[in-house]
Amino acid sequence: MKKFGVIAFFVLGVTFSVSAQQGFAVKAGINNVTAKVDLGSFGDASDSELGFYVGGGYNFELSDKIDLEPSALLSIVSDLTSLYIPVMFKYEVVESFNVQAGPQVNYLLEDVPDGALGIDLAVGGGYQFNENWFVEARYGFEISRGGDFGDAVDYNTLTIGAGYRFN
Repeated sequence: MKKFGVIAFFVLGVTFSVSAQQGFAVKAGINNVTAKVDLGSFGDASDSELGFYVGGGYNFELSDKIDLEPSALLSIVSDLTSLYIPVMFKYEVVESFNVQAGPQVNYLLEDVPDGALGIDLAVGGGYQFNENWFVEARYGFEISRGGDFGDAVDYNTLTIGAGYRFN
């Protein structure tokens, strides 16, 4: 649990220390976590679970077309509770629509013997309805997980949600 506190403190510190600002946002939605296990010569096995997430982030305007948004999202899927920390670069393709990509840390908050920390590459898109309301969808491809079982188990995540930005 100490790791969770350190990670949350770091994210909040980074979020509120940068000077160029667009606004804090709260977010919620559904997510689907797929666990894929490499069974060696027997092939692969996978299972998906549907759940939800809640959290917040802060959008920093880097230029007219490029934003940076770090977030902290709590994901609850059946028996798997995780903290996701995506740091998304957003590029406005046309007015109100953006594509997103960036690294995402995922930390399993359950009692796991090994491999609680993973790194994902997340890609997606978003649509801004007005100054405050937006929707976004993203898929996180796990690229690394620590521990003895890190090479054998992958957790990939689809998130679809809505948010409200306080300007």
